[in-house]
This record gives sequence, structure tokens and C-alpha cells, in this order.
Amino acid sequence: MEMNGLMGGIYRAAEWIMRLAALNLLWIGFTLAGLVVGGLFPATQASFALTRQWIRGESDLPLFKTFLTYFKKDYWKVQKIGFILTIVGFVLIVDILFVYNHTNPYITMLSLPLLLLCLLYALTCFYAFSVFVHYELSISQLLKHAILHAVVRPFLSITMLLSLAALSFLMLQFPGVLPFFGVSIPIFILMWFSHFGFIRNEEKQKSQAA
Repeated sequence: MEMNGLMGGIYRAAEWIMRLAALNLLWIGFTLAGLVVGGLFPATQASFALTRQWIRGESDLPLFKTFLTYFKKDYWKVQKIGFILTIVGFVLIVDILFVYNHTNPYITMLSLPLLLLCLLYALTCFYAFSVFVHYELSISQLLKHAILHAVVRPFLSITMLLSLAALSFLMLQFPGVLPFFGVSIPIFILMWFSHFGFIRNEEKQKSQAA
């Protein structure tokens, strides 16, 4: 029986809280089961894929079975993407340390462009998994799409970053929630904004083709 009104709202809110908490625990469990290196990126991809299904209205999926299916799907492909992003991030960190520990004024002039590049990198990482679960693309095409979404929709990207920053601030005030929502809610926010952008792009392409 479907509940309406206040009780219905409370019930649906409780459902979402339990769903997100379970997803967070699955992400932690599968990441640790893969000794982090073998589980981090596939678990993140599975979380994005499952969250995408929820956003699209498929909220009654069996949680563990669906997560496991997505975890195993394209396992090595997502590992390659994670490896590429990790290498790029490592290079950027080395560059930042070099620039900010150098006294040469010509080198320190690179600090602002480098910070902008780091911002683009962070947005690319955010979009990469959303693009991965939404489109069937090669690794090179996927990374290009992630970069394009970060650049072409700056307002959406900035709103995404501000939402994550606000959420991080709130969670740090209540660190007890981190084991239950520290990953699942940020992923939900990233997927929600990304999915909105993807749908807008698809609608625009359809209207142009008509």
C-alpha cells in the first residue's frame, strides 16, 4: 500500500537514507576486498552505475546483486581509466610542489595556469565515471567527453563543485556520518548533475537533428 502525505514522505526519506548507507558500505567493502588497488575504481564505477539507475527511476533493484554485476562489468577498462587519471594526478602534484617551492619569478608565474589545470583535472575525474556508466565509449573518447563536459557546461560544473564543497563542510561537522554517507552522497550528487547535463545534451542534439 502506497503511503501519502507526511508519513509517505518520511517513509521515502528513510528508504533513501538506508539505500545510500548500504551503497556506502558496499563501496567500502568491495574496495577493501580488492585491497584498494584492485577494488577502488571498479567499486566507484559500480556506485555511479547503480546511482544512475536510481536517478532514472529504477529504485527497486536488488542492491548487492546489481552492485556486484556492475563491479565485474568492464573491470579492466575502468582500471585502465583509473590508472590514467592517477598518473595524471601524480604528475600535477609533482608540478605543484615544484612551482610552489621555486623562487624563480618566471616559474612561479605558472602557478595560476597550473591551478586552473588542476581544476579541469578534478572536474574531468568527476565526469569520467558518470560518462563511463552513461555512454558506451572507448577510453580515449570517454576522457575527451569528460573534459568537454567540464568545459562546455561551466555553470553546471561550478554548481557541482560548490555543492560538493558545501556537503564536505557539513560532513566534517558530523564525522560520524562519513562511514555511512561519505562516498555515496557525493557520488549521488555528481551523478545527478552529470545525468542532468547528459539529458540536456541529448535533447539539444535531437532538436538540432529535427
